[in-house]
Amino acid sequence: MTVPGLVPKPTTIHHRAGTTTVPEVISVCADLPLTRWSTRALEDWLGAPVRAVPAGTPAWFRVARSDDLPEGAYRLLVDDAVVLTASSAAGVINALHTLRQLAGPEAFAPAPMPRAEPLRLASVLVEDEPRFAFRGVHLDVARHFVPKAELLRFIDNAAAHKLNAVHLHLTDDQGWRIEIPAFGRLTSTGGWRADTTIASGPAGPRLKGRPHGGFYTANDLREIVAFARERGVVVIPEIDVPGHSVAAIAAYPRLGVDAPTVDVWTGWGVHDCILDPSDFTLNFYRQVLDTVMDIFDAPVIHLGGDEVPYDRWEGSATVRRRAADLGFDSVEPLHGWFLGRLVEHIAARGRRAGVWHEAVSPSLPTTAVVNAWGGTDTVSHCLRAGYDTTISCCSHLYLDYRENDAPEEPSACGPVLSTQKLYEFDALPPAVLAAAADGGARVTGIQAQIWTEYLDTEEIRDYHSYPRLSAFAELAWSTERSYPDFLGRLRGDHLARLAAAGIAYRPLEGPLPWQQRPDVRAICGR
Repeated sequence: MTVPGLVPKPTTIHHRAGTTTVPEVISVCADLPLTRWSTRALEDWLGAPVRAVPAGTPAWFRVARSDDLPEGAYRLLVDDAVVLTASSAAGVINALHTLRQLAGPEAFAPAPMPRAEPLRLASVLVEDEPRFAFRGVHLDVARHFVPKAELLRFIDNAAAHKLNAVHLHLTDDQGWRIEIPAFGRLTSTGGWRADTTIASGPAGPRLKGRPHGGFYTANDLREIVAFARERGVVVIPEIDVPGHSVAAIAAYPRLGVDAPTVDVWTGWGVHDCILDPSDFTLNFYRQVLDTVMDIFDAPVIHLGGDEVPYDRWEGSATVRRRAADLGFDSVEPLHGWFLGRLVEHIAARGRRAGVWHEAVSPSLPTTAVVNAWGGTDTVSHCLRAGYDTTISCCSHLYLDYRENDAPEEPSACGPVLSTQKLYEFDALPPAVLAAAADGGARVTGIQAQIWTEYLDTEEIRDYHSYPRLSAFAELAWSTERSYPDFLGRLRGDHLARLAAAGIAYRPLEGPLPWQQRPDVRAICGR
């Protein structure tokens, strides 16, 4: 019996002779506790009920603890029985996801699939550990709201690829997506926009002609956090400040410079309407962050800090006076200073703040974790400045980019990012390793980004995510990689898993007829 191709590729895999048949009842003896989700998953994936047996009793499925294994690592032996060895819950979950792939595409169906006969598993020994400790995927739910059911599905599929973090971009100029009970207008006003830009051309922006919005209640988000936690995934919330804040300012104008009257933005890009760095604004966002930290258990709470134009600060006598009172020669240092006050507030609750790399400045505390979305030179710069840094480079890790330039390719953000280019990304060149060694900071991990300006439906989000997110998972997990080998495992086994999971992935040969969209350049006459 052939061993299915595994994605991401394990550190080592030893094929063994023979098979094992899943018994009618799966007896389980575990040195590390199996969660409710783990037990239910085993039953669904292997097609038999699970029964726990006392320690020392023979069992077909055994979970053994070994403190010699690194965090997240595991050994999985499938022989006459199954023996899973790990040092922690993370290793157990990673091993279970490997076992799921060994069980065939049927194990990826949303509901348990009836089997005509008991499942047979190929005999194999897998010894495996992650390349990066943090393996994240960022999802922009602000530009286009992602309904809760789709978000839960997205998290489940990310977990199946051994990704262990989902970064939710919850607020931006175009929408505020998290309920804050103390400030109801953030969602009643800030959660909805009058229209959405399809594209812009010589004649100006072309709009869809319909409003868009939505938000998650506090209980929605608690459910999402719990759902992810069961699967070994941490959900990192992002509240973007002091730029990308038009939705908040539309709801509460006093948050903006000189209290402007502004609507939730219907366009894309960078809006010049940013937060007033006042005590009122800081106190407002401290309350917001308290609610966020009550809902999310993530060790990192993200503050954004990217793409902040200073025009309105420079044009405001009040803001210029604020900068002078703080001893600054210009308004620019207010950026890091404002973020720094919120970094301190987050630290007082036992968490760390996250920011995008534009926030790095002498006035930003080095306790912040930075997502460097520029080139690897940006990663090196952040590390040398003393910040722990997550590799998030747009050149290779932005999945809203198009797969290629073919005219039938669905329109999206302009640049091209093929699956092969992503897969072959040199995330740790010598300059990054040297910067980490010299600066005393560390590379925390790697993260892919899915921005949704032009990804307005579940189907198009699926299309842009997979199979590139499968390639990213292997980049994040596997030290030894070969694109031809990956492509063989993708064609041979993994695309069938994606199909069984109901993912409307991009076929390797190009989009199906119903996946094509008109090119935005043709729409706008460019």
